[in-house]
Amino acid sequence: MRMRLIESALHVFAEKGIDATDIKDVIEAAQVSRGSFYNYFQTNDELMGAVLQELGNELLALVDAVVTKRRDPAERVACGLRMVLRTASQHPLLARFVSRAGIHMVAGNSLAMQYLPRDIQTGLAQGHFHAQQPLAALTMTLGTAHAALCAMAMSDSLPADFPEEVAFQVLLGLGVRRAKARAVVSQAIEAVSLPADALLARTHSPTVTA
Repeated sequence: MRMRLIESALHVFAEKGIDATDIKDVIEAAQVSRGSFYNYFQTNDELMGAVLQELGNELLALVDAVVTKRRDPAERVACGLRMVLRTASQHPLLARFVSRAGIHMVAGNSLAMQYLPRDIQTGLAQGHFHAQQPLAALTMTLGTAHAALCAMAMSDSLPADFPEEVAFQVLLGLGVRRAKARAVVSQAIEAVSLPADALLARTHSPTVTA
């Protein structure tokens, strides 16, 4: 039932937009009672947070399968960030979700809090990154990623290399030398290959506007 509500919310958000969606819209789409809805979610924002986590974890699992093929932690961080941002540019609803819900809903209990700390800790241990506090490095990286997604939600005319420039700035913030950071973000990366039944794939609709 929980997944039924999440999937129905995806379709409603895609059709009507986030701001125009009300709890009753989701209830009607899922064909459930209001009581059933409140067994799982208390507010529309709580439902949206669950949608974000499902979408985020699905996307990050696909990204990490590619990222872990790279040995250099700088390449891992930059590749992962670029893949996420490029996917968001193809699926504007993802960026709009993140912008509306805030970083705490995305980061809390998500795969981002498993994968990203792993690569940052490795980078620090191997001397690729330079930071006094690993938590500060993680906060900077997550915060920049969130700000980039917010920018994408607010504008449909960002430069094509926006993901690369964001990744470049993140690497500089982690202490990677400028020349290496530029070389890393210039490397070719794979596009995220979404299964046909993926939640994110089902939100891809020409009716969605930035």
